[in-house]
Amino acid sequence: MTNVLFLTDTVAARRRADIQAVAPEMELIELVGDELPSDDDLARITHAFFSADAWPERSGVFLKVCLTAPHLRWLHAFSAGSDHPVFTRFAERGITVGFTPGGSAPAIAQTVMLMTLALVRGMPELHDAQQRRAWEPAWTRDLGDLTVGILGMGSIGAETARLLSPTGARVIGIRRTPTGDEPCTTWGEDRRDELLAIADVVVASMPLTDATRHSIAAREFALMQPGTIFINVGRGECVVEADLIAALESGHLAGAGLDVFAVEPLPQDSPLWSMQRVIVWPHASGLTDRSARRAEDAFIAHLERTIQNQE
Repeated sequence: MTNVLFLTDTVAARRRADIQAVAPEMELIELVGDELPSDDDLARITHAFFSADAWPERSGVFLKVCLTAPHLRWLHAFSAGSDHPVFTRFAERGITVGFTPGGSAPAIAQTVMLMTLALVRGMPELHDAQQRRAWEPAWTRDLGDLTVGILGMGSIGAETARLLSPTGARVIGIRRTPTGDEPCTTWGEDRRDELLAIADVVVASMPLTDATRHSIAAREFALMQPGTIFINVGRGECVVEADLIAALESGHLAGAGLDVFAVEPLPQDSPLWSMQRVIVWPHASGLTDRSARRAEDAFIAHLERTIQNQE
């Protein structure tokens, strides 16, 4: 059977020559707008690239094509994680699924830095004063005086530590099994509570697993000192959202930067929308042009290895 790759028209236009260089015999079928391919084309698809430009507007139609393509045997996704149920469906069909761990880590780490600076230096209050045309100077804290705890030292946590360390902040990571080559002091899971109790900023960058689901709840927020800032760029379901809201409403937490939520899109009636010291980011902290290029490069490298193995 001829190898036939399904991809978006955007990536096809940008990377056609690169694809042909590693897989010269491969045919391309493009998703143009949100128009479904013909039944004949659907039956010919063997490979697919779920690229960042398809998210979120065209992700539904793209994945629908992949799920119904009877001869699909290989899929590469721009995302880092495999916890979404749709990928389980591909695995159950025996389809090889590849991901792009670390592809968006620099961009996500930059978002963590942005959220940290905004909340520590009082950006919400400054914005409010600007809207009121009020001149209200205020003392704020310096990152160099803070302790930042990072829960999860994968590619995102490590990149976050690299960005924060030059500020002078004391950065401490938590991971299940420290390796010793992390870019900051890193403790094992057995010291997580100790870190929660001393951190001025807590950054959650864990993947979603059975162990991490709802692992940050009322108990963990209570361990944090009053005035702690909480940032989540991992997975929304790692946090009990009702407990987070309660900790914010009580004033125990001084603010939160949230890129991920238990339900996405965030429901219109969520109190998080209207909290002054909460930054709501629509699960887009990793969506930059450079992240997309990194994911495309990883896809092409993966495709080349796959084709070579077939030969």
